[in-house]
Amino acid sequence: MQKSKFLNIVLAIAVLVLVIQLQNKNNSSDKSESTQTSVAEDSLSIKSDSAMIPFKKKSIGVRSEVYPKPAFVIGSYDEDGTPNIMTAAWAGICNSDPLSIAVSMRPATYSYENVTKSKSFTVNVPSSEMARYVDYAGRFSGRDVNKFEETGLTPVKGEFVNAPYVKEFPIVIECELREYHDLGSHRQFIGKVIDVKVDEAILNAEGRVDVNLLNPLIYGGGRYYETGPFIAKTGESLNEIDGEPFVPDYSRKYANKALEVIHNRKSVRHFTDQPVSKNQLETLLRAGMAAPTAVNRQPWAFYVVTERETLDALGEQLPYAKMLFQAKAAIVVCGDMEKAGNLKDKGYWVQDCSAASENILLAAESIGLGAVWTAAYPYDDRTKVVIDELGLPEKHVPLNVIPIGYPTGEDKPKDKWKPGNIYWR
Repeated sequence: MQKSKFLNIVLAIAVLVLVIQLQNKNNSSDKSESTQTSVAEDSLSIKSDSAMIPFKKKSIGVRSEVYPKPAFVIGSYDEDGTPNIMTAAWAGICNSDPLSIAVSMRPATYSYENVTKSKSFTVNVPSSEMARYVDYAGRFSGRDVNKFEETGLTPVKGEFVNAPYVKEFPIVIECELREYHDLGSHRQFIGKVIDVKVDEAILNAEGRVDVNLLNPLIYGGGRYYETGPFIAKTGESLNEIDGEPFVPDYSRKYANKALEVIHNRKSVRHFTDQPVSKNQLETLLRAGMAAPTAVNRQPWAFYVVTERETLDALGEQLPYAKMLFQAKAAIVVCGDMEKAGNLKDKGYWVQDCSAASENILLAAESIGLGAVWTAAYPYDDRTKVVIDELGLPEKHVPLNVIPIGYPTGEDKPKDKWKPGNIYWR
């Protein structure tokens, strides 16, 4: 009897131990799964108060959610030879050889009949500044108003096709109708590109359109937008492919472009061989001259250096400006002591020229260029180098030399946010 009780007690203890072990195993498994889930969630880096989760899709039905859509203005003549324009967002390049553009129009539009009969049309590409004209051309019909007279735009007869283009638009493309397709609500017109005309002001040094200078207007969701900043050249971003999962970083969204440029500005010391155009340099100089200045003295003078020999000479002698060997240009910001007048003794010219220099750096970032501040003043040996190489007059004191070019992508912006540097009162 005692032996039987003893065996029962041993059996009960064994069962209890087994239950405890199983429970611990389950707890461990749950903890591991929880840890893995936590790690997975951390890897998403969701920095938003929103309950929305990336990659969780919601069906919204059949909608034209393709972005960006172009905001083209199509030019045509009616039977009486009256020039007309209409706005088209259902358009784009559809073939490379021969280069062709497809434009879709509803039968109700005036241009539909014009293009069908004249077998010609022009595609006019607007800048963002022309949004009001694009909107007007899309809101009214050529049957009711003469859009050129109402807008003040200038019609010009095409050089190669029987269709007008808009003189004020930065890019105009003459197209010859080759075929069309009735698709349902729209007829798609396929036009062979016969000639492209571009304003010289938006061409870069290579003779190609500088998209930043053009700043084309785009359409989406019943609204017009400007084009975003330069991101990367074709093929460059391939170097960033690492096989790791992609997770969108919603924390790096900015309220406007100005803040985005400020936070993405970086000191660029590595440049490509791509040339920088005179128009781009003038854009930077205009930004520099928009800086604040004490008593509006504007005590600055800007020297633009593009000669390879001079850039190399400065790079050879200035200890922290070796990137000039790669840079395609440089802007030397100088203080003009005559303009500074009696304020020069108080050093206001340094503050004013520093503000101008920062504007130049931000402007470079905003148009896809790279730049870096290299000091001349207050180092006597460095200012002497710049004065001697550029032959500066005595009244011009060089504050800095700013090398400029297209960045290779090696230099990255730095996060300098430190709440400890802030003292609230």
